[in-house]
Formats: sequence, structure tokens, C-alpha cells
Amino acid sequence: MRLHGAAGGDLTPRSQKARGALALLGTAADLRLNRARLQDLLWSERGKQQGSDSLRQMLRELRGALGEEKDILQSGVGWVGLDPDRLRIDLTPVYDVGGTPMEFAADIDIPDPEFETWLRDMRLRLLPDEDGPRGLRRIAAGGEPAATGYVVALAPVESNAARAHLVGEMIVSEAAARACEMIPATLADLTGPAAGPIGTQVATFCYATGADCALMVVMRDLATGRRCWTRRFTVRAADETATMRHAVAQITVALLDRARLTVSAKWEGFPIRDVFSYSRERLEAADQVLAALPRERQSAVSLALRSYLRNTLIIERLTADPARCSDEAEALARRARDLAPGNPVVLAVASLSASWRRDGVGALELAQAACRSDADNELACHALSQALTDVGRDAEALEAIERGARGALAELGPACWLMRRAQVLVRLGRLGDAENSAAAAFAFAADNRPSLRFLAALRHHRGDVAGAADALRHLRRIEPDFSLELMAHPDYPVQTLRMAGLMGVLQSGL
Repeated sequence: MRLHGAAGGDLTPRSQKARGALALLGTAADLRLNRARLQDLLWSERGKQQGSDSLRQMLRELRGALGEEKDILQSGVGWVGLDPDRLRIDLTPVYDVGGTPMEFAADIDIPDPEFETWLRDMRLRLLPDEDGPRGLRRIAAGGEPAATGYVVALAPVESNAARAHLVGEMIVSEAAARACEMIPATLADLTGPAAGPIGTQVATFCYATGADCALMVVMRDLATGRRCWTRRFTVRAADETATMRHAVAQITVALLDRARLTVSAKWEGFPIRDVFSYSRERLEAADQVLAALPRERQSAVSLALRSYLRNTLIIERLTADPARCSDEAEALARRARDLAPGNPVVLAVASLSASWRRDGVGALELAQAACRSDADNELACHALSQALTDVGRDAEALEAIERGARGALAELGPACWLMRRAQVLVRLGRLGDAENSAAAAFAFAADNRPSLRFLAALRHHRGDVAGAADALRHLRRIEPDFSLELMAHPDYPVQTLRMAGLMGVLQSGL
């Protein structure tokens, strides 16, 4: 983790906590965090007052290390952040002398369980898939379960108070329901030994600690009983909605990852990560998996996902026959709506399809219906943001995508949500924030073409010619037919940049 001044000087603070704070703020939405959240991540094992005092002391130290650049560190009522207009975030991997990529924030060592959990999750999110499409690890030979379906089994919640029991039940039940739809899996109550089925057992402990609740979730392999995931959460009464949503998202992601890592010859789940990728190979592989599902496991969601990935193929110029691909996407979306007309994922994909056909009114109606069905569904929020952008309601579009970006799918395929956010920020004139969001999208997905187009245009606009040239170099590597002449074509997918007058890079000769 390094911080460099405008003149190139090293402004990296010496303190581990100060550097950890920079890493946290630099990867947060809008480069800012709630003070209580920052305190929890760095001093989770201290009392509130002691943690608050430590936070103030660390911020004083950080301002001192920044010297003349101290105004980069900003704060307000209840939050701390970095100035996006004066700071650029670069999450490009750093390589050691042997050419091996180093772990994210490899030089930071903060022995706090909450920070260690955040750092581990961030490193996993930034880890590229190295095994080709789907990157799945099959269970060892001889360990195949007898069942052909996947089961998520919930054990009864253990608690010491009625409210704590209710909080634990709400969080884990919602997370399990969301995960089961996308695995797909059967949701069941654990009533006894679970020999045979493939799946995950979830045990929940939720205890009242004053006004707050301490939530512990333990996941075990359903067939063997082996513990595979444990996480502790604090549900704060002062910020109950946000902390509960955070717990739901993390548990959902863990359930989806457990399913992905236990695919067998007798069961295979939805390739969610590949559906939200930008690679032709991964998108087509995902479509093959979804198309090959047995008839009894074909669902409205699987059909909607197949429709969604086809629209990505069209927009990113990854199909030789866009017209046929578009017809297939529309037919799949119609079949999905026939099967489940009120499903939020199905409605969201239908809304995105309407948006891509330039039917702004229809897209907004479908997206609003998706959000009425499930206000926190991340794909519904994505579709609503796109539809609001189509009708010129950009401030509301940003609010919608920020809400959706806290969900499980946005953690599994963050580049899609980060680029939607970057598009809205450009329309709002917040170019520094937009560039940072695009840089993060590229860090999470090296095959993300839209992020490189944005980086090239935005960097050139602010005078960073070397940065623009670097973005174009990466773009030419993953889009072999790219040229500035092609980018200038009216059908090339840079409409947001074109409308904002950010196409100066076309005359750069880079």
C-alpha cells in the first residue's frame, strides 16, 4: 500500500492502522466510510469510547503524514473519506522480482479479526480466475454424494433473547433464500443427521449484547459435517438496517461460494461469476452450463440469466450475429416471465432488455416492479438505475446503484455494478469518482472492456496522457480489432462518454 504526492514523493504513513485506514477508504464507495464502520474494522475488540479515541488519534497521525496534502483527508458528521478530485486509486497488481503478483495490501498486518476478515475477502475478490471458465473445483473421486440436488439446511437459531432470536432468524433466512435462488438449491430445516445430500448446513448463534446483537454463523458440509466457514457479525441497534444488510450479503456470498466449490459430476449450479463477466469464452461457457441443466432444474432465473449474458455479448461486440443473439435474448426473457412473472431477477432482466431496446418507459415500469417485489435485490437495483438514467433521473440512478452494490451478486461480479456507477457519475459530472470506479472495475475484472474505455477517456480529459495510453494498451490486448477510428463510430458502446463530451482521446493519436 503506497500513497504518492502530486510531485511523486512518498506520503505513506508508517503506522499500520493509518495505512489500513487508507486501504479501507481507498476501496470504499465514494472513497468514504461511516466512522463507526471504520472504527469497527480497526478496533473491533476495544470498547466504543476507547475505539473512538484511537480513531481520532490515528486520523491526527494520518493528517500529519500527509503534510501539505492533508486536505485530501476529509470528514463530516459521522463519516471519514478521501477527496476523489485530488486522488486516484490504482488497484493494478504489483509483481515481485520473480514476476508473481503480490497479495493486495501485502505489507499491512493489523491483528484485528474484523480487519483480517475484510482483507481476506478483498484479496479473494481481487484474485483472478486461473482455471478458465467457471474455475470450479470438483469433489475428490469417491466422495460423490448420492443426491442429485443441492440443499441448504438451516439449524434452529440459538439465542438468549427474543429480539436477538428474531434478528438472527431474519438475517440467515433471507440470506439462505437469496442464495438458494441463485445456486439453485432446496432450502430445508435441519431436523437430524444429514447423510447423503450434497449441500451446506448453517448454524446460527445470535446473542443480545446490550442494545446490539452478536451474530455468529457457522457453515458445515452437509454430507461430512466438516466446518467450512465461520463469521462473526455485530448488528448495531444504532445502524440496524445497514448492519443487517451487510450480514445478509456476506452470508449469501459465502453460500454461493460453498456451492461453487462443491460441484460434482451429479450436480452443477449456476455459473454466476461467468454470467457477470465480459469474456466471450466465459459467457458462452456459462450459457452451455445453463442450457444443459436437466428439465426439472430449468427455472425462470436460469432463463433470465441466459437472456442477460446474451445482451452482454451484443453490447460488447462479442457475437458474430447480433440480430439472432438479440432475438434469443428476447425469447428467453419472455419464457422466464411466463414461468415467474413476479420474480425480481426475471423482471430486472426484462427491464434491462427494454433499456437496451431504448424503451425507457417500459424499462422503468419493469424495474420498479422488480424493486416492489424485492427492494434490496441487487439486479433489480441495477435495472432501476439504468432505467432512471434512460429518463434523465441521474441522482436517483446513483442512489439505486449504491443500494444494489451492497448485495451478494455485486460482490461476486463487482465490475458490472462499478461500471453502472461510473456511468451515472459521469452524467452527474463527478469525473474523479467515475474514474476511480472504473479503475476498481478493471482491477476486479481484467476482461472488462468498458472500464478501459472510461479510463482512457477520463485520464486523457484530465491531462494524464501516459495513463490514457496505458488504458488503450490494455484495451487493444483484449479487444484485438480496437482502434480510435472504431471508437469514433456512432455504434461503438461509448454513448455515455460521447454525451458528456469526453471523446477528446480520439484526436490524441495514442
